[in-house]
Amino acid sequence: MELAGINVAIIVVTISIIISGIDIGAGRALSYKNIERFGVEELFQSVLNAAIVGGAVGIIESLKAASASLVKTTCTQSDSINELSCLFQLISNDLFSLMQETNHALITVGYYQTLSLNFGSFSIQPLYNLEGISSILISQAGTLNLLMILLNLNLQILSFFSQNALSLFFSLGLVFRSFFATRRLGGFFIALSLGFYIFYPAFILVFPSPAPDILAAKTALQSFNLNPAYSLVPILDLNNNNAIAEKLDNMSFKKLSNLSSNATDFSSDLTSLSNLNSTALSKILLYIVFAPLFSLLITVVFIKEISNVLGGEFSFSFEVI
Repeated sequence: MELAGINVAIIVVTISIIISGIDIGAGRALSYKNIERFGVEELFQSVLNAAIVGGAVGIIESLKAASASLVKTTCTQSDSINELSCLFQLISNDLFSLMQETNHALITVGYYQTLSLNFGSFSIQPLYNLEGISSILISQAGTLNLLMILLNLNLQILSFFSQNALSLFFSLGLVFRSFFATRRLGGFFIALSLGFYIFYPAFILVFPSPAPDILAAKTALQSFNLNPAYSLVPILDLNNNNAIAEKLDNMSFKKLSNLSSNATDFSSDLTSLSNLNSTALSKILLYIVFAPLFSLLITVVFIKEISNVLGGEFSFSFEVI
């Protein structure tokens, strides 16, 4: 059972029922209507808390089932928060692989960008114009690193609420709600636990996963990095202009296992790679930046409204007989 603090909540609710009964009895005995009204109010709240505590197990299991039914399952987890944690972990692994392949491609681009042909009185760098594509790949690699940081931050947040939303905040909310002075705080904790355990992950999972686009970019980069036409020139051939020229000719003018039927040379393949990376990055930004912000906004509204309901007072009109 995830509600580790449920026993404490039961004890506190029981005590609050006893105290409210004492208040009602004292109010009637002393003919103090305000004390009696206060006792009735607290008794009603205590009975409501007792109902919440008594149905806590059923409530939580129902909420888990509801949250799981709101989204399509990928990792077959029991609820939305664990499903999202699993999915984020898979995306994190794919992001790391994508960054590795991008850095590998950068090494290749940097190598050929500085490669030169020496003709005694002058030398030329045929692929010097790769500087623009190299800058794009460097920027994309930096963005991937930043996205990995943000993704791991989201994973830490999800891990915290997965472990504490029900076991700590929900039980703590029941305890605080048993006392009139901390009723609003108790309502806030209950709403907080439900909001971040159910609504926050569920609304993120509504957005399309970037996994297919990451896989497409990673596969293209792997094909590029393993292409024998783009392998580095052996060190022994660096002083051989003919060997270097033949290599550059194969890279630039012959179709050797290129990424697509439209790609005819080294620079075209790099352009395709940067485009695939850009598509993947846009989908990742949507999923791990915009989606959490959108979900957080909805969750905050939910927490505010539920806090007002659970933290409010109930008034009764009655005559003391």
